[in-house]
Amino acid sequence: MTFPSPQTPPAYGPAQPQKLSWVTVPLIIQMVLSGLGVIALPFLIPFFNLMLSDPSLAQDTTTSPAELKAILVFFSASIWVVEIISIAFLVLCFFTLRAVQQGKSWGRVVAIVIFILGLFNFPVGTALGVFGLIGAFDAEVTTYCTR
Repeated sequence: MTFPSPQTPPAYGPAQPQKLSWVTVPLIIQMVLSGLGVIALPFLIPFFNLMLSDPSLAQDTTTSPAELKAILVFFSASIWVVEIISIAFLVLCFFTLRAVQQGKSWGRVVAIVIFILGLFNFPVGTALGVFGLIGAFDAEVTTYCTR
């Protein structure tokens, strides 16, 4: 009685390089931090409203109640614009992460842009940007992301 030999599964492309995690992990951390920002940002509006309803501001003769209301409306609108931009950035990071994991070249390019912009966000974004750029410019990762 003979048993069939186990067959090796077919290869579906090149194996993921070791330093690919240097690109994907900072993108995941960036997504988590961006998601926390998206969740926390709307809570600034009631906080700012509470600050403007401070009785000491009511005694201030330089700012009228109508001006305070206009400031609150402008601040609220600004917060919601930033919220929409933050959600768009979160979606961009998600699709970039998937593209890098699949080895697509546009994902690597967008990840490099995200990491370069992250360098200005001291200290966490700088660390994420440095590690991400080291991983993105690795020779194995560059050859992996050529699809």
